[in-house]
Amino acid sequence: MKRIGPAALNKLVPHIDSKHFSKEIFEQTGIFIIRDAIDQETLNGWSQAWKSLYSSELANTETINRFNHVSIDQDMPPILANIHKHPALLDIIEQAFGPDLALYNQRFVIKDQYRTGDVFIHSDYPYHFGWPNKASAFIALSHNNEENGSLFFYPGTHQLGYLADAGEINPEVLPAGWPVVSPTVAPGDVVLMNSLTWHGSHPFVSGSDRIFVDIIYQPADDPSGISLLRGNWQTEIFIDKEMKSKLFKRSRVSRMVEMQKKLDLLESASVKL
Repeated sequence: MKRIGPAALNKLVPHIDSKHFSKEIFEQTGIFIIRDAIDQETLNGWSQAWKSLYSSELANTETINRFNHVSIDQDMPPILANIHKHPALLDIIEQAFGPDLALYNQRFVIKDQYRTGDVFIHSDYPYHFGWPNKASAFIALSHNNEENGSLFFYPGTHQLGYLADAGEINPEVLPAGWPVVSPTVAPGDVVLMNSLTWHGSHPFVSGSDRIFVDIIYQPADDPSGISLLRGNWQTEIFIDKEMKSKLFKRSRVSRMVEMQKKLDLLESASVKL
């Protein structure tokens, strides 16, 4: 498919928001908002389970992830842990990737009175194992807008591919007129994003908690898949937990860890002096 610039992308932006998913537009823009994707009865069950979990386990500052303040590291009850298996979601993903589907990851990302900060502009793929043909499905369990920390996206930036590093991206490098969208979404809406698409989120200022389920789907030929969701595995090799822990003898990340340990020792010594 031809790589397109800001003029063509701006013409496509009005068409990325619909009750009906378009594979063609998604492939060109790397983003699509599917409205009312989840039926109300299912949504009510998820919402009630979330409220119960939040009030009993998460309504305090101790549950904040040190390295990603909006991500929840918490064991979920089955009704929430299995959201990624819902047929309505898999029907959408099958349109994007074909009949053989696998799961890469599922987590909850939230903004509330304890988790208020913005998230810098980044691409997800540098933090992933396997191939870049992945997509995040953000399922809204609450209303969200800029006031309570909505997501924003740079459509078409997935066309730039891997950027040779990970971290905060500078959007000023993009050509003039490049579009940015920050959709207001309601419970049951799904935002599908190519894992290479640049995105971030606004800080929480006021309003209700912003709750998303973030599910990363991929074709079943990717060795990084953790479970088969539809069809058949198309790979005989897998990147399992043991391999992940042993892939590199030394890397940029391991060197950063070494440097941090040295800094911690120096700071500890200076305090004692």
